Amino acid sequence: MKNYSKITPEGTRDYLFEESDALRAVERQLADLFKSRGYKKIVTPTIEFFDVFNRESAGTLPEALYTMTDAYGRLLVLRPDSTLPIARVAATRLKGATLPLRLYYNQNVFSRRPKLSGHNDETSQSGIELIGAKGLRADLEVITMAIQALELCGAPDYQIEIGHAGYFKSLCASLSCDEETVSAIYDCLESKNFVALNTVLDEIGQTPVTDAIRNLPRMFGDAQILSEARKVAKGKEAQAALDYLETLYARLQKAGYADRIILDLSLVHRTNYYTGIIFRGYTEGSGVTVLSGGRYDSLISEFGEDLPATGFGINTDDLARAKLRRGDVPKAAPADALVFGEDGFETEALHLQNRLIRQGKTCENGAFDTFEQAKAYAENCGIRNLYRVNADGVQEVVL
Repeated sequence: MKNYSKITPEGTRDYLFEESDALRAVERQLADLFKSRGYKKIVTPTIEFFDVFNRESAGTLPEALYTMTDAYGRLLVLRPDSTLPIARVAATRLKGATLPLRLYYNQNVFSRRPKLSGHNDETSQSGIELIGAKGLRADLEVITMAIQALELCGAPDYQIEIGHAGYFKSLCASLSCDEETVSAIYDCLESKNFVALNTVLDEIGQTPVTDAIRNLPRMFGDAQILSEARKVAKGKEAQAALDYLETLYARLQKAGYADRIILDLSLVHRTNYYTGIIFRGYTEGSGVTVLSGGRYDSLISEFGEDLPATGFGINTDDLARAKLRRGDVPKAAPADALVFGEDGFETEALHLQNRLIRQGKTCENGAFDTFEQAKAYAENCGIRNLYRVNADGVQEVVL
């Protein structure tokens, strides 16, 4: 049997030194942003019952889940998403709480990803959920916080794409085809595989609706695209979605974010719980989506409480890697000092180390057999000050 003890599973990785520093820096920056706006931290279990995600609205395929069983044979999963567990908490432990709930999280999610997808199976995410608030004010709060989050993490260039789930759903509702075909259209648009999209639409046949869907990949830009979209989608739901996007874009433009915003009517999400606006964020230095969110007004009702909600999640490990590629994270500096205690003076050396630390220095303990070994280590690591503790007291050696 092959031994895999020296490698990590596919889709996972180790974070070393500056990599882990960059990740923790991003997490701290985002936590400070969220807390400054009244959001409170929530941590949900890494392991959840399969039933939490076994719903059509989750949009999660069973084969994408990491599954296991508990001692009673009940099916468990590593959480593939943070929004559904938080929806569960909102409908149970936080039932009856004063609304709106402002919650933020920083935790890992797990999903089996196709190879070469650009994402790991284990992803570190931070995000917010604004629960119990509906309408324009809540959506503006969440989108502007998404923009501020990307700005705060130092991305020199970023972009937010905004669409509306209602517009695309209204088009699909007008198609004369089965759910499997609609699902294929979703997949093609989400993966931006427009060649495959045309193949699926060709099988349905040419109609005004299929022509409108075929044209979606070109429906992006500023508010002018909404006028063109109104010509091909006459339904009430589609018109309402376009009106809302127009109002939202105008407010974001007034706030000074127009140059960072693109309206994209081809934007869809395989996660089926979105009911209103949906948005994604991209940054320079990362070739994948680093931020994703939207409004989900029906999801929490599936857990027993009818509450509107909106939010977003950020892949913090993607932002951290982008920081490293840009050179935004300095290499860890060597310790200021190394203390070595000769035989019998180990305790005195530890006392000296503590005194130096209280003075604001970073100081390592010399866990070596000889002073020569300690000195060689200090020279190799770039530690400039070496302290030797013995019967003659303390001798400082500057390297």
